[in-house]
Amino acid sequence: MAFQACKKEPAMQKSDDIRCENTVAVQAAPKGFVRHTNEYVFVVDRPLDKVWDWLNNPKTFTDSQIFPWRVEFVSPDENIPAGFHEGVLCVHHGPMMMFSGVLTEIRDKEYRDLQYFYGSYVGSLRWIRPTRLQFWVREVPGGTEVKARLDSFVIPALYKFWTWAQNLVWRQFPGDIFRATRK
Repeated sequence: MAFQACKKEPAMQKSDDIRCENTVAVQAAPKGFVRHTNEYVFVVDRPLDKVWDWLNNPKTFTDSQIFPWRVEFVSPDENIPAGFHEGVLCVHHGPMMMFSGVLTEIRDKEYRDLQYFYGSYVGSLRWIRPTRLQFWVREVPGGTEVKARLDSFVIPALYKFWTWAQNLVWRQFPGDIFRATRK
């Protein structure tokens, strides 16, 4: 199955009316912010089922946090368990960051969409505001291809830093998946 096409925005597009593409947690860029999209694509030599299960196991994210950072899942519906299910609320928080959102779409062994609420930030509300985190997976020769895409609004002065920081964070992901899915 092919990945959905992603719209490429011109770098550093400035506008007082930039909107994210979220369908549930709708946001608009604060004045002076620009759109930032970071995609990280890699192949890990593991079966799709194992990779998908690891990506959708809450413990993958809750158990790996170093104090004082934390990831929490809360279900607003008593019939839906707190975890990776549509409608579940998720927050990743700690010093100088809060990514608070809702899981809006999950297609088994294919796609997951987490849309962040207005007020999510990195560093300061004046610097970086994440809007959406999406994962796609598919079987390819040699294992499973994973594409992670984080959309944000960012002030122009931190645009290159945010790209660098995202690449640093995502660079560890292939090894994490490989080690965690050995069994």
